[in-house]
Amino acid sequence: MDEKIEARKTEHIKIAEEEKVTSERNYWDDIRLIHQAVPDFDYDSISTDVEFLGKKFSYPVVISSMTGGTSRARTINRNLAKAAEKFNIPMGVGSMRACIQDHGLSDTYSVINEFNVPVKFANIGAPQLIKQGKSPFTDADIEYAFKLIDASFLIVHFNFLQEMVQPEGDHNARGILKRLSEVAGSYPVIAKETGNGFSREACLQLKDAGVKAIDVGGLGGTSFAAIEYYRAKNAGDDEKMFSGQTFWNWGVPSPASIEYCHDILPTIGSGGLRNGQDLAKALSIGAGMGGFARSLLKGADDSFEQIEAVICQIIRDLKITMFLTGSAKIEQLRKAKNIIFDPLKTWMGAYNAGRL
Repeated sequence: MDEKIEARKTEHIKIAEEEKVTSERNYWDDIRLIHQAVPDFDYDSISTDVEFLGKKFSYPVVISSMTGGTSRARTINRNLAKAAEKFNIPMGVGSMRACIQDHGLSDTYSVINEFNVPVKFANIGAPQLIKQGKSPFTDADIEYAFKLIDASFLIVHFNFLQEMVQPEGDHNARGILKRLSEVAGSYPVIAKETGNGFSREACLQLKDAGVKAIDVGGLGGTSFAAIEYYRAKNAGDDEKMFSGQTFWNWGVPSPASIEYCHDILPTIGSGGLRNGQDLAKALSIGAGMGGFARSLLKGADDSFEQIEAVICQIIRDLKITMFLTGSAKIEQLRKAKNIIFDPLKTWMGAYNAGRL
């Protein structure tokens, strides 16, 4: 087992759980859904069923890609998979670079096969698709990761900001679209940002490359620049600390990224979602599903019951929001009226005015 890989993965989990690593503003607070005082239907009749990319789920919730590659991650992924089975929702695993480089770490991902997860997302990094200081992933590497968890979709995550501020980061991006297009010719690819969002221009590039959907992973939730700031601090690396702090709040806000992209490709709204009301807001502005990560991570290595309780609360708050917006079905929630305040209003207004 590669001790450096396990140490890095374990450090990421520890920092994410124990430190303040979110961006300074959560842009979901800039959206207000309009209260409808006369719902005229029974709360208990609300349907949360949803279809996304040809698959049917009981709730519009994605357990976002989080971890893998450590013994601690094995426990987390097992508990998350058990929740995905119970609630009939899709689940992604963390970056599978670790198990591609060291097959001895594979069971920290394949543990999810113990459960009947309706749809599983394999996960590899865009930077590793092209030559860096070492060879890129081969076709055989990608096939190994995809088959390891019997995946339905392949997430290719774009984390170039994180790569730029971490000590062992990959800095080359030349040829990424060409290689992505080749991969998308063999696998149903979902492109995912990891905290900095997609612009409209980037989404158009991804569509041209054959990507099937995007997960916006926008600004507002966990900042990987912040995580790398703490890693650099622990290592006494002043240069990387400074860069991590400088780019802590860099990116396109999650709701703005949904606005820019949802008419181009099917969109998962993620990045800063905290509860069922935030999820409802995401669906009302064009997201097909909502992805949750940090809110599910805390306590995930302790027990399944803690994850179960968090998801139950998300669903409850989603249904209350549906009831109070007069939405008996998810399709009605997608048409719920809202008001958008600054600074998010300015982000969206710039796009609508044609300046983005």
